[in-house]
Amino acid sequence: MDLESIIIDACVTIFALGLLIVSLLSYRKYKNSKLIFVSLIFLVFFIKGIMLSLSLFNEQLTFMPRNPYIGLFDLVILVLLFIATLKR
Repeated sequence: MDLESIIIDACVTIFALGLLIVSLLSYRKYKNSKLIFVSLIFLVFFIKGIMLSLSLFNEQLTFMPRNPYIGLFDLVILVLLFIATLKR
């Protein structure tokens, strides 16, 4: 397990959690149904990050390939979703 993968997975998990909280608070304030869809996407990324983090401690949970490029791709997707949400 290389350090880059661990750091990238942690960043994806923390960033997804932060964006999930922000999108849920935005939905609570503005009641825009599109924010529920965005929140679900952030929830999926958060669950994926939790599962990847748990696989660091338990080898039986290694069901996804561990590649730093996949983590970077997830991080880019999260940032683009965040930017798209802000523009609306």
